[in-house]
Amino acid sequence: MPGPLGDATRRRLTDAAATRLDDDGYKVAHPETRAEPPAVATPRGGGAPLAVEPLTPDDATATVIVSRLAHALDRDRRACFVVDDDATAEAVRSLLADPPLLVAERDGRRTFHAGPDRIPIVGGGYACIRFEGLGEPTFAWRETDTPVGPVPAGPGIDAAAVDETGRPVVPRLVCEVDGRVVAVLAGVESLRDPPAEAFPYAYSRHPDDKRFRVRRGADGAVVESASGFAPMRAAGYVPIPMPIVPEHVLGPAFAPDLGAGVCGEGEASDVQGDGPALDDAWDLIHVDAVDPA
Repeated sequence: MPGPLGDATRRRLTDAAATRLDDDGYKVAHPETRAEPPAVATPRGGGAPLAVEPLTPDDATATVIVSRLAHALDRDRRACFVVDDDATAEAVRSLLADPPLLVAERDGRRTFHAGPDRIPIVGGGYACIRFEGLGEPTFAWRETDTPVGPVPAGPGIDAAAVDETGRPVVPRLVCEVDGRVVAVLAGVESLRDPPAEAFPYAYSRHPDDKRFRVRRGADGAVVESASGFAPMRAAGYVPIPMPIVPEHVLGPAFAPDLGAGVCGEGEASDVQGDGPALDDAWDLIHVDAVDPA
């Protein structure tokens, strides 16, 4: 839950952006529900509304930024992110432009941000791993060309197909935990309906006694029974986070080869960049920081 300091900062950023947008020819409304952004600015001359999304430094994560962008697009708006410090502004630019919505991209193979969602598997339940290290595991999702040959795949996906150079037509999607590969799938589309055998374990709540059962992905054998999520986690079983795949979160029009744009120093202006879709989906306003003292 946001703290009072964070809420105060968001209100201040929203008010500053609203004033600037009003001066630039927008009509600004303030929805009275938390299901909407704190302000929506509509051009008086017509055009797509802006969802005003203030960002504190704690908000500058892939999960928050992509979620707010998706929320705006779902309502036929553009997202207007509002910040008051250079680090947060750079976090927005980096996520949306360098490369857009990805950790990295090389030779057509992508490295994804890990998101907050769990991975539902065929047959029910959610993918997990056994982690016995200290602290929390670090998950990483990336596309690669190995291993060649059949790998676990979703329905209708030809995991064995290769091109004339021997490169898999469908990239291998691997999940790593602290640098160790724990799961392999045939491409990101396999995440829509992934087979249980792609993951080391899966967990689900039994409908009768409400206990969590952890099953081995390879054969479905029960390896742990726990009274709740906390005891399951104490036994070492941790859910695998779903990667943030741009075309899954924002739709196929927002494939990751698109650029992004930024408004200069808080001016509400046309977005500049290379791509025709993501460029027009967001703006950035940088307001002057105010010393609370």
